[in-house]
Order: sequence, then structure tokens, then C-alpha cells
Amino acid sequence: MFIGKNFGLNTNGELFFKMAKALPFSVIRKESLNGNNIEALFFGISNLLEDDSYEDLYYKELQSNWTHLKSKYNLKQVIFEPLQFFKLRPDNFPTIRLSQLAKLYQRNHTVFEQIINITSKEELYKAFSNSTNEYWFAHYNFDKKSTSKKKVISKKFIDLIIINTIIPLQFIYANYFGKENTDGLIALMEQIKPEENSIIQKFKQLKLYSKFCFGFAIFTAIKK
Repeated sequence: MFIGKNFGLNTNGELFFKMAKALPFSVIRKESLNGNNIEALFFGISNLLEDDSYEDLYYKELQSNWTHLKSKYNLKQVIFEPLQFFKLRPDNFPTIRLSQLAKLYQRNHTVFEQIINITSKEELYKAFSNSTNEYWFAHYNFDKKSTSKKKVISKKFIDLIIINTIIPLQFIYANYFGKENTDGLIALMEQIKPEENSIIQKFKQLKLYSKFCFGFAIFTAIKK
């Protein structure tokens, strides 16, 4: 669920989180071999497949799949609050992030195990570096073609996932089983290139960046 929230960033994070809670993970696993079905589940539960005026064939395919899957799994919780596109860079549009998230689950059937066990930044980059469904290479919205571009999850975005999701979950998981992994998580944090802003610069000058980020990540996880 927290992976979903972070894919929504600050703007759509809460709605992505609601989507993740409304969609049982068992359903995702059952449909994980069919990328179009996972997209239909994510877009359908997020209320993005309700416009019958679209002529787009892929949209109609997803809409049909969603109708079938909603009935098959008795899915009733649909997020009616509108996802936000305004002021977002096109690569951060919820359509693109939902497709990337769907592809992640399609490629990795053991996402949780990877989150818990991988401690190398490069291995995490490899695990999370995927693109969208091919349809989205030439689209940012349904029914509107754009210049074709493969929309791969950037390393900068994966860094945010590592800080906001992976490190907190690894810490909580180890703590639950009475294990100590603080040094390893700080070491992982130190592998991540810091953001460039005035606050981070001050912590870097004090050589406290890793501990600051680690503390913030853990505080955020506990608060959730």
C-alpha cells in the first residue's frame, strides 16, 4: 500500500493509498501475468474508466476488462475523488504512475520480499526500473496522442521510494523480529544522491545528511 502511495507523490498520494487499500493484493497476484488486467484494475478502481465518450480502442479494452474484473472479484470500492493532473509534470501524471506501478507488479511477483531483503542501491534500481505499458509511450491521457517516448521510472524517483518506503519498511520489519539493522540502513541511505535544496545543504555542511534522512524516514513510517 505504501508503494502505491509514494507513486502518487504528494499530489495524489492519499488517493493512490486509498486505491491500494480498496484493491486486495490477492487479486493483483492472480492477474499479475496479464498487464492489461492489472492496468484495468488500477485505472478502474481509481475511477478513470467511466467516460463512455472516448473512442480510444485501448481505453475501451481496459473499460471492458474492468467491468469483467469488478464483477469477477466483487469489487465495489471505487475512488470517486478526482485524481489531480494540474501543475504536475506530464511524466508525473497519475495515468503514467499507475501504469508504471501496474508494470512493476507484473514484472515482480515478489515485490514485498525484494523490499525487505535488498540492501544494495543498484539492486533496488534494477528491481524498480521499469516503464509503462507500451500504449503510454505515445500518450499522457486517454484519447490524446503525444510524441512517443519510453517513460521509464527514473533513478531520482526510485531514490524517493527507497527513502519513503523501503528503508522504513525494512526498519519496522527488522524491529518486529527483534533484529538490529540501523547501520545497514544508514549505509543504504548514504548511497543515495541527496536532493539539492537549502535545508539539505545545511545538513550536508554539518555532515548529518544520512542520519537526518534516516530519522525522517523512520519518523514518517511510525507516524503512518
